[in-house]
Amino acid sequence: MNLKSMFVTVTAAACLGGCASMTPTHETVQGYAVFDITAAQGVSASQLSDAVKSALQLNMSKVQVVNGIPPSPLPEKAPRFQLVSPFKGSGLGALAAASGQSLHVPSCEGAVLTANGVDSSMSGYGERTTFFLCVMPYQGGYALNVYTTFSKVSGGFSAAALGTAMARSVVGDSSQFIPRTIGQIVDAVRATGSSVSLKEAYP
Repeated sequence: MNLKSMFVTVTAAACLGGCASMTPTHETVQGYAVFDITAAQGVSASQLSDAVKSALQLNMSKVQVVNGIPPSPLPEKAPRFQLVSPFKGSGLGALAAASGQSLHVPSCEGAVLTANGVDSSMSGYGERTTFFLCVMPYQGGYALNVYTTFSKVSGGFSAAALGTAMARSVVGDSSQFIPRTIGQIVDAVRATGSSVSLKEAYP
């Protein structure tokens, strides 16, 4: 390596060291949004479900959908998703807890639509986004619940890791597209003539 190449390499490493840790790190960020839907006259649950599903498909690499049946009787208040541990009380659950991992998954009881989407288009950069959403009917309308996770790998001193860190410092990571996807889902529901209002969200 000549002096010029060595200078460029050292300068790039010093620059990146100031904006990102070199310690290999896997990070997951969770978020959610809960909306209330008042369906337009003549708009069925299946039409709302189709609108939600179509909007999700636009942005995901893979989508799995379950079309359920409404509960009877319908609940009086808008239902909300819950995070449950499918391995609670089992050896696997205890092992995960001991290693500092949380094995909780979203669940929507009485949903007419449950969909899971994965966006792996940025997996080459160590990024992965998942969407879980459900539409749950109640006496006053429908509850649309959206739960998201974004995971990324950072750190390290390989050429790929340095290139990814430099790109993120300029354009950010793909988590910035999560609000856009949620917005498209809401817009698709509103396109049916139905009204949608945000009830709670995090972050």
